[in-house]
Amino acid sequence: MSFGDVVDRLEGVTTRSRILESAALEIERNGLTLFRVKRVASEADISVALLYSYFTDREDLIAATIVHRFERVLLGQAEIFTTPLRDINSSEELRAALTTMIADAQDPERDEQRLLRIDGISFAHHNTTASEGIAKAKFEASDKIVTTVQPLEDKGLFVEGMTAVAFARIWYALFFGQIALEGEHALSINPDAWLTALRVLANAVVAS
Repeated sequence: MSFGDVVDRLEGVTTRSRILESAALEIERNGLTLFRVKRVASEADISVALLYSYFTDREDLIAATIVHRFERVLLGQAEIFTTPLRDINSSEELRAALTTMIADAQDPERDEQRLLRIDGISFAHHNTTASEGIAKAKFEASDKIVTTVQPLEDKGLFVEGMTAVAFARIWYALFFGQIALEGEHALSINPDAWLTALRVLANAVVAS
């Protein structure tokens, strides 16, 4: 491959990424129903004709954008989830890591990320490209999480009966899998009481 070919390929990747970022902004501002390709092209500072050299039609662009956003959110969450759990060698270190994770989970941006994931999953039910892309992102994020958590089980840091996969599913779902239940209703809970419950749960899964 010549130097010129490499440059052309890199420029193509950059243009495609710019289009996807612009399309993501369009979705955030106007939703899927009012999504307009012309606005995406204008935001990306390219012509509509050039945009369509990367995507076959409007639905293809939306599908690629949904996958792009989903990958960023899901892999970003996986990184947040795994960072405190790296290089843990004792029960005390694991408890400290879980305390960090509990604090981080209270970030209001987590709810926005959950909503973006739900939006993407909903669209994917009706689009093969989006469905396949989201499945790939889930696979990659899951591998990342298990690779980080499995050593904790191998070192005997969980209570008996708690596996690495079960631990990961419980904590990942707790932090990232659901929309926060805010407002006044039967499941409303005082923030301090919620944090206390999370700390109790964290202590319960760690071996003495």
